[in-house]
Amino acid sequence: MTHPNNQYTDTELLQHFRKTADSKWIGLLFERYSLLVFGVCMKYLRNASDAQDATQQVFEKALGEAGRYDIPYFKSWIYSVAKNHCLMNIRARSTKPYTTDALPEESSSDLLTAQELQTRETMLAEMSDQLAAALEQLGPEQKTCIKLFYLEKLSYHEIEKTTGLSFSQVKSHIQNGKRNLKTILEKKIRENVK
Repeated sequence: MTHPNNQYTDTELLQHFRKTADSKWIGLLFERYSLLVFGVCMKYLRNASDAQDATQQVFEKALGEAGRYDIPYFKSWIYSVAKNHCLMNIRARSTKPYTTDALPEESSSDLLTAQELQTRETMLAEMSDQLAAALEQLGPEQKTCIKLFYLEKLSYHEIEKTTGLSFSQVKSHIQNGKRNLKTILEKKIRENVK
């Protein structure tokens, strides 16, 4: 049986959401793009806990806005929403002032032409594919714990109950899995540069 998340395009999921106002359709998009959004949040916030909170906030915002706008490329749109959310979060922090020099550079302006939007969409799809491929290279426990924590949004205790692993094992697999994902992706980037 095909998973319902795989049988619809992003556009079809958005259309179903607009017709029914049922949040399950946005939930399917959330499943599809939560790792991408988390990656964007990590890039800007540089803290896993903050990035996880921001990921949830981005999808809450998406739930409120997706029905009001025509969104031709959901992946590009959610990427921009996540980026802008993180930048606003950084600017709002009064205890740790940031300069624009400390922020990751973006190669294009916020106003994109259709061609630039399509190029970004292609690049984001490649990034998402690379992340999925990297996830498959993890050991079974790390992969399971990463998926349950970031995609299914289960807590450490819920993962402990689901997998039968101890709390410390779950925590270790998630931390080591994140580190290993980073190593795999950095290696892939170095190989592409050569």
